[in-house]
Amino acid sequence: MNQPLRVGIYLFENMTMLDGYAPLQALSFVPGLEVTTFANTTAPLRSDSAALLLATHDLAGCPPLDVLVMPGGGDVLPQLQDRDLQAFLRERGNEFAWVTSVCTGALILAEAGLLDGYRATTHWGWLERLARYPRIAVADERVVVDRNRITGGGITAGLDFALTLAGNVVGDEAAQAAQLVMQYEPAPPYACGHPARAPAPLTAAVRGMVDQRCAALDAWLDQRR
Repeated sequence: MNQPLRVGIYLFENMTMLDGYAPLQALSFVPGLEVTTFANTTAPLRSDSAALLLATHDLAGCPPLDVLVMPGGGDVLPQLQDRDLQAFLRERGNEFAWVTSVCTGALILAEAGLLDGYRATTHWGWLERLARYPRIAVADERVVVDRNRITGGGITAGLDFALTLAGNVVGDEAAQAAQLVMQYEPAPPYACGHPARAPAPLTAAVRGMVDQRCAALDAWLDQRR
């Protein structure tokens, strides 16, 4: 009997909960995958929605992983500056059969050099920031698969990402079964989930909020040129 593939989802303070827990829920329905969580600490962490996150392993105790999943958040500068996390990613990056991210988790991987030479995506509001890493071919797509790298767009794209990951790693039938179990048949009440479809004034307002939130990140990236 084949051993299940171990999927490790990283958790961190002020993470967008859905970035990590939507894939966790979806992948838990896929036979052949064993999903675990890890963080800098096993102490409770507060997500950006105030819900508490609890990792099973800390960095030192993280078991061997076949699949790395890096979620994002509205402010990932602390993770880009986290020496322990970045050292972990650089040291163990070649061990993972699949390196993946959701939303701004792509920036965390980019800082560790794990997306160099690959196509990748992130939340639409952070695409220009991801493009600051010149060795990454940035794509404005819902999910991007490039060899053993899979990156998803913002927040809700985590479900599409998880099903894509399951299809690539386990097989289409298993991914389709998980989709059916979740009754994932999106029919949003508004057609404004991307700037290409949203009203221009709304897009400008949201982009302004993103830019304001990214002021420290932008300044830090400028200093590193």
